[in-house]
This record gives sequence, structure tokens and C-alpha cells, in this order.
Amino acid sequence: MHGSEFAVLATFMVGPTLPQLSSRARCAGSLMFWSFVSPKGGVGVSVVAASVAAVLSKEQPVTLVDFCGDQPAIFGVGDDEAQTQGVHEWLAADSSVTPEALSNLEIEVTDALRIIPAGSSRCATMSAERCTQLVAALRQNRTVIADVGVLSADPVAPRSLVCAAGDQTTIVLRACYLALQRVRACPVVLDHVVELVEGGRSLRTIDIEAVLGQPVTSRLPVDPVVARAVDAGLIARRIPRQLRRAVEDLRAESPARAVAR
Repeated sequence: MHGSEFAVLATFMVGPTLPQLSSRARCAGSLMFWSFVSPKGGVGVSVVAASVAAVLSKEQPVTLVDFCGDQPAIFGVGDDEAQTQGVHEWLAADSSVTPEALSNLEIEVTDALRIIPAGSSRCATMSAERCTQLVAALRQNRTVIADVGVLSADPVAPRSLVCAAGDQTTIVLRACYLALQRVRACPVVLDHVVELVEGGRSLRTIDIEAVLGQPVTSRLPVDPVVARAVDAGLIARRIPRQLRRAVEDLRAESPARAVAR
């Protein structure tokens, strides 16, 4: 697709159907609940979420909530398929399963980093109240990074509700025409945009920004060094430089946006 053709498409796509569902304001004294999403699978959102959690855990206690099922394997602390109980089971449970039960699900990666695994089921429905309970309980004592995965266009879908209950949402995408089409239907406010940059794409950063109506916060080259770190389970101990740089780009904008909410 040529640049002029995409400019016409961008003009058509940008409009009032872009993110409308605002996140809830943070409670005074609570810590951050930060969601990471993607418009389609296989983009790399789980690795970006893992990297943010690993970097932040060098300075503060962090809980990484895994809605997708990949985080234990990324950190080399076990296969999520062996975890029969996780965040989805907690969300699907009734009020008799209290927030205190969440601590029983945690997997320790380091002294400062814990993972709450996805579990063996995937919650098809949940209440907004249950999502709010999850967010409020987890961020009382630790910063929370949520690997939410692929967002639904449905504003009351479980993953949409999690983002809406949290403080800010970062979308991870590539310069892909299909991905940008899906972003248009995204029902939550997007605070940051991370572009995974790879060769051979016709679309550019400026095209992404035209469709989203906001700047790309960080550009992260697709690099085999990152893949090797993930394959070796070394993300927690040896974070590739380009991932660390992307995290710093996001952190530079996060405080101001969080206060604005």
C-alpha cells in the first residue's frame, strides 16, 4: 500500500470510534496497575510486559498477572499448563473466594518479582465489580503489571474490564494493516503505544500514529538477542538493552498520565 493510499485510509479510520472506555481513577496511596495489550496474537506483548516487570522489580516489589499463560515459561519458572489454579479461576469464583486467596496463587521469580499465573481455564464472563476487586487488592502493596493479551472489541469482555479497572494501558503492535484495523475497535483508553519494528513492512510509524491519533511512545526493534534471552529464561536476570530502553521510554510518560487520571 502506497503512502498516499494509507493517508486516505487513516483519514477514514480516525474518528469517534477510537478508545472510549476510561480507566477508573486510582485510590489515594495505592500503587500502579499497568495493563499491556495487543490487537492480535503473536505480536510480542507478553515479552514486553515481562520486560517491564523485570526492570521495575529491580527497584520495587512487582506482581506480574498473567492472563495469557506464557509468563512462567518466559521466566523459566515452570510451565503454566501445570498451574491448574490462577487469575481466571479467581475471577470466575463467587464472593466467598476473597482477595486474600490471590497470594496463594503466586509463583516467586525473585525476591521482588512474583507471577500470578493464568490457570487452566479462561474466564468467558466476569463482573466489573470482580475486576475492580482484583485491581484494588493487588496494587495495595506492589506495583502490578498485567499481561492482558489480545483485546476484544467488546467493552464488557473480561480483558476489557480488567483494563478499565486499572490505571493505564499500553498497546504493543507492529506496523500491520490488520492490526491497525483492529485497534480502531479497541474499547479502552490507550495511554502508550509500543511499536515492534521489523524490516519489510510497507507501513511506517507515522502511519500508526495517523490511525491511532496519538504518538508512538517507544520503538523496539525485533532482535534475535531478545528471542535468545526468552528461550534461555534469562529475562529476569539479564534484560536485553533494547528492552530496557523501551521500558525507560514508557516510564518517562507514566507518572504524568497516572496523575492526570
